[in-house]
This record gives sequence, C-alpha cells and structure tokens, in this order.
Amino acid sequence: MFKRATVLFLATAGLFAAEPAPPPQPVLIVLYSRFYDHSHQHTTDERVQRLLPLLDKLRNQYPQSGISALFQFSGTVSQTMDQENAGLHLIDRLKDYSSRNLVDIGYTGEDEPSYLYRPKPNLLSAETPEERWAAKAEAAERFLTDFKNPVTGLPVPGLTGGLKRTQEVFGNVVFVTGLTTTFGGDSPSTHEVRKMIPTAVMGGIPGSDPRRGIEGFGVSADRFSRFMSPDPVESPEVFWEDNLLRLSDTSLTDNKPHSTDEGPEALKKVFETLDRSHVRVIKLEVAAYKRYLTRRADGSVVVDPMEWLYYHPDDPVIPVQMKAMVTQTAVEEGYKQDEATLKWLLGEFLPANPGSRFITVRDLAQMAAATKPEVTAEQLKALATNLNEQFVKRPMQAPNFGRAGDSFFSLAESFGLFAQALANVEKTGTAPKSVAFTPMCGPLNFPNDLGPNTGSVPVSAVIQAAAQLAPKLADAEWKLVPDNAVPAAIQVGSLRVNAAQFLRLMAQAYLDPSPGKSLYVNGVMLASESAFMYPKNTPITDQGNAWTFKPAPLRVGAKETP
Repeated sequence: MFKRATVLFLATAGLFAAEPAPPPQPVLIVLYSRFYDHSHQHTTDERVQRLLPLLDKLRNQYPQSGISALFQFSGTVSQTMDQENAGLHLIDRLKDYSSRNLVDIGYTGEDEPSYLYRPKPNLLSAETPEERWAAKAEAAERFLTDFKNPVTGLPVPGLTGGLKRTQEVFGNVVFVTGLTTTFGGDSPSTHEVRKMIPTAVMGGIPGSDPRRGIEGFGVSADRFSRFMSPDPVESPEVFWEDNLLRLSDTSLTDNKPHSTDEGPEALKKVFETLDRSHVRVIKLEVAAYKRYLTRRADGSVVVDPMEWLYYHPDDPVIPVQMKAMVTQTAVEEGYKQDEATLKWLLGEFLPANPGSRFITVRDLAQMAAATKPEVTAEQLKALATNLNEQFVKRPMQAPNFGRAGDSFFSLAESFGLFAQALANVEKTGTAPKSVAFTPMCGPLNFPNDLGPNTGSVPVSAVIQAAAQLAPKLADAEWKLVPDNAVPAAIQVGSLRVNAAQFLRLMAQAYLDPSPGKSLYVNGVMLASESAFMYPKNTPITDQGNAWTFKPAPLRVGAKETP
C-alpha cells in the first residue's frame, strides 16, 4: 500500500513539475492593397489619397508598431498614375512614403489587359524540355514587359508595360504576383522575374479564385505549409521557391485571405484561433477595391469591371442600370472599418502580444535567414547524413528538402553542392573545406520515372559523373534556359539514374568516398511529398519547381528602423 501511494505521489508530482507550455510565437502583419482597375481610376486615386495620411497618422501615434503597407500596382494603372502625377503628385508621395518605410511598392499582374490576349507559349513545336522552358519564358517576358492596349489587351510595339513599366514609374518593386493564369510549375516565369528583380519576394499559395481555376485547396495547403515550417521560427506562410522568398495568402486551415472590411470583431476571432506554435505572417488587405463594387450576400461581385471591360471591348462602359458601383455612403463605411480595425490591432492586440508587429515586405526579406556564400565541410557532412537518413526511411521517394543543423537546403541546392564537392574529390583526392553556394533551378522536366529498380555502381563512377556535371551547374549567369538546372537523368557507369537516385548516390559518396565501394540503387520518385501536396492546377510533370522548396527561418529580431 505504501509503495502504491509513493508511486502515485511521484507521478502526481511529475505532472506538476512538467515544463510550462512555450510562449506563443509573434504574429507579423503585412498590410496590403491592390490597384488594378484602370477603367475606374478615381477609385485608385481616392484609395491612395486616403491611405497615405492614415498610415502617417498611425505611425506617429504608434511609432513602435512598424505600421506600413504594401501597394501593388498593375502596369496599366502605373502608366495612368504617371500621366496624372503632374497634377495629383501621387507617385511623388508614394516614393516619399517608400523612403520612410511606410510603403512598399509591388506589382499585381492578375488583371493586366487582358484575360483574352495574355501571351501564351507556343508548345506545339516544342519537342524538348529546353524548348518548352524557352517557349514559356518568352511568353512570360512579353507579359512582363510589353505595353498592352487597356481595353483589348493587344500589345503595342515600342512601348513598355507590365512589371517593367511599374518599375520605370515607381523604381524598385519588392513584391510580385499574377505572372500566370495557372498555378504551379511556373519556374520559367519566375526565372524572368529574377532577371528583372533578383531579390523580389513573390506570392506563395493564393486564396481560392474559381474564376481563375484556383479552387479550394482542401488539406493540401495545410500539409504543404506544415512541411515548410518544421520549427517555431519558420512561418507556415513563408518559404523559398525558385530561389525567391514566397509569402502565401493561404496556409494552415486557420488562415485565409483577410480584410479590414471584416471589422475588428471578426478579425479578433481569427487571431484568437491562430496556431501560435510558429511565427505567423498574416496578410491583411486594407482599403480593398471591392468595397466600391456591388456584392451579393456571399461576397461575390455582381459585375466585375475588369471582366466587363475585357469581354466587351466594343462597348466597355458598364450600363448604369446594372448598378456595378455602390454609393459613396457605403464606401465611407469601409474606410471607418479600416481605421477601427487598425486601431484595435495597434491599441489592443499588439501590446498584448510581445514581438507581434506590422512588417514591410522589405522587413520580411531581411528576416529570412539567407544561406552563407560558403557551405563548410561540416555542414555538407550533416546535409549528406540527413538526406541519406531520409532516403532510408522512405527509400522510394525524394525528401522534401535537406537540413544541416539550423540551415535548410533545397534538393536542387543539395544536388549542386555535392556535385561541386565530389568534383574537388576527383581533382585533388580530398573533400574541400568549403563549397561556394550557388542558386540552383529544379529539373526542366519532371518525368514520372522511378529510374532503375536494381543495380549498383562504384563510388568512382559517382564521383566521375558529378565532376562532369559540376562546371555547368556552377554557372549561375542568367540565360533564357538556365545552365544551373538539375538534370532529370544522369549516366553513372552502366546505369542511367534519375536525379533523386543520383542525389542519394552523391550523398553516400561524400560520406565515404572510397573509390571501389559499391553503392546500390532502387527505384525512387522525383516527386517529394511536398511536390504532391503543393496546390496546383498544372500537371505533375511540370513541377520541377518542387526541387527548390525549402523552409525560411525568420530572425524576428531583425527589423528596419522606422
């Protein structure tokens, strides 16, 4: 009896001695507003004229809050604002606010002229992966740089438009969305953005939009976002893809696109249910354009001005009897909700949640821990060990990414690093003390090929194959079709293996470079679990971008001075 009582007492004492729950991670808020309807330019002008002084006033009242906003403009709206600037001086004011970190300038291409005549790649004559990539990249370049007729969307030679025009008008653009009408497999388009803005932040997983074929994501967005945030310092909303930082509108099931139009009470309920075990980066739309439009009970727009314009080019003016726009009284209610919601965040939520604050996109880019220029031998050993352990657990599926301590490496980056390291082994006989970090592109095509199911190759053959690939993979100079792209298949001795099989072979060879040692292969899918879970409406064979996924640890203490 005494022993049982003692055991019960010790067990109870153990419960009371349990470690307390970790404190909630901060919520970082990115305010944003999109300006894309050039057919009702007065709404853009009014929104900018109302938002700028509001931001200024609130920053003065709450200087530690970091309050700021991302203003995204289409190329067509940028052109119109440039023409108005001599009178309204809105561009001058936006540049001033940007210099004071109150405003970030972004690009929104979702509604550029027009839905009917967006440049499309000619894939009928593209027989190779390189030709398909080039066709997609050329179409993306035309979209990002050509001026389009504001009504028909047809290109006008000799004039610039799109992202290029927005950059000409505003200067440095830091955030980009709306490159393609599809979702997933957009690496050629992203490659074009990197040529224009090497450090741009891009949209991640968007909100559902049935009009564009982007349906609800079910569990896929949630699962993918969890893959990209294994530790508390990684946000489910932020990750790396195609060597650019991504910020999602949709992530875990507790997060979806939010707007200040919802009001403080609705937003309070949302924030109360957030999973705070990780840093959260929440996008919040302010002064939404939809407040000017008549909507149904479910929130859908009765008449979308852009759709009407593009589908009625011969008579683009919306008939008055359709009542597309709401009254100014209703618009004013929206601006009241803006201020009430922001004051609740500034006066109640942020003070009650230490570390939480508003951030600019530039802040976010600064927080994302960048990979150092050199990767040490110790990191390479840890990375090789990590990848090999993941292959042991799931022998027939590529991992989501590799890890060395608190640093993450995409599969493409890992592939390039081991190729360089083994090339040094072939040249000198020893592993290098460090390897230069080179941005890498995923495979140009993503075949549904497991590679050989059985077989073996000597380590010497793996080293030789890696050394042959290394010079091309190290060439990160921008080209229409990149050299630093992971090959989908590689000849190793007598076997032709796929990229996933070769990645494992290189990791094993790096850990034990004995030339005569035999390494065995089995069938492996190129697609990782994150590749399958990443929301998409394009074929899996186009998802080479999945080899560039990796988490983005955030140094939440890193913050620009207001």
